Amino acid sequence: MAMAVAEARLRQDKVKKFEDFVDRRLKPDLVNAIAQRDNLFQQQKTFLDLKKNIENLEKNGVTSMRSMVNLGSEVYMQAEVPDTRHIFVDIGLGFHVEFTWQEALQFISVREA
Repeated sequence: MAMAVAEARLRQDKVKKFEDFVDRRLKPDLVNAIAQRDNLFQQQKTFLDLKKNIENLEKNGVTSMRSMVNLGSEVYMQAEVPDTRHIFVDIGLGFHVEFTWQEALQFISVREA
């Protein structure tokens, strides 16, 4: 009987160690992985939206445009873009590069791969 109690206690201790490992290590790692995945999906969506916008500009032959720009805190201002053939793309780490439409589409296809 004492042997069965000792085995049950040993089993409970092992289960407790595994639960602690899951709570301390695996759950935070999972939360971090999910956050990174969501960030990657957001970047992919941004590039896909940019690609669609560039294709629409090319298709419609738009060389200038007017738009409402969010200045922050939902304050908008009307902006005019005199030449849409060159755009600035955020390439990461706070850097923006001026691209033509074709260069931007090539960059997007590389980033998507």
